[in-house]
Amino acid sequence: MRLILAISQNVFRKALRSKIFTVFLLLTLGFILLSKVFEFLTIASEAKLIKDVGLVAIAFFTALIAIFLSGEAITSEVEEKTIYTILSKPLTRWEFILGKFLGVIWAILLALAVSGLAFFILLYLKGCLVVGVMFEAILFVFFETVVIASIGIMFSSLSSSTSTSTIFTFFVYLMGHFNPQLKFLGERTGERLVKWTIKIVGWILPNLEYFNVRERVAQDIFINPTYIGKAFLYATIYACAMLILAYLFLRQREF
Repeated sequence: MRLILAISQNVFRKALRSKIFTVFLLLTLGFILLSKVFEFLTIASEAKLIKDVGLVAIAFFTALIAIFLSGEAITSEVEEKTIYTILSKPLTRWEFILGKFLGVIWAILLALAVSGLAFFILLYLKGCLVVGVMFEAILFVFFETVVIASIGIMFSSLSSSTSTSTIFTFFVYLMGHFNPQLKFLGERTGERLVKWTIKIVGWILPNLEYFNVRERVAQDIFINPTYIGKAFLYATIYACAMLILAYLFLRQREF
């Protein structure tokens, strides 16, 4: 456990020094604070607009932070050839993967804490009541980014290039949000082979729309605790599956 925490702390410190982390966090804060500007582009109430723009900014840019940090988590060690030194120590590859994943999660939690605080402060200054459903929305963003980070770690353990693992993770992120539409197309097609192919792809890809509760939050609709529990279970199972794959891929590579 000590070695896992040491690796995670190193990843976290590296993330804090990363320009990507800083830029995406500043963009998140910028979109939250500038949400009032978009008031002239819609007939929606100011409170609803702040919730919409704020949550979209938090979800999107936090996802990008997860994609870039996890995409380079292992490949950066390969490219810099430091992985040979790291794995020569009394450290298992499973501990190495868990440490990298946990470090990315620390960075995600920090980004969510800062952006979430700015979001709540702006709502309070605008006279909006900060209710529990808004905290739940941030929790769902966290669930989503945990899944994304695990996918990034998986691709990072498989690839030798940071750009390759990042691009593939971003592609899965996009497709994950189109998963419901993909399943709908599969049900509508008459070709059995195409239908089953789409179904299999739909099962493999994460259903990231499962974590999209922004419309409910904007309208202050209560989120059932059962749904929160199912979302937590789904994120946990999918992340564990990706980390197991990451371990299997890394075990096959010779360092």
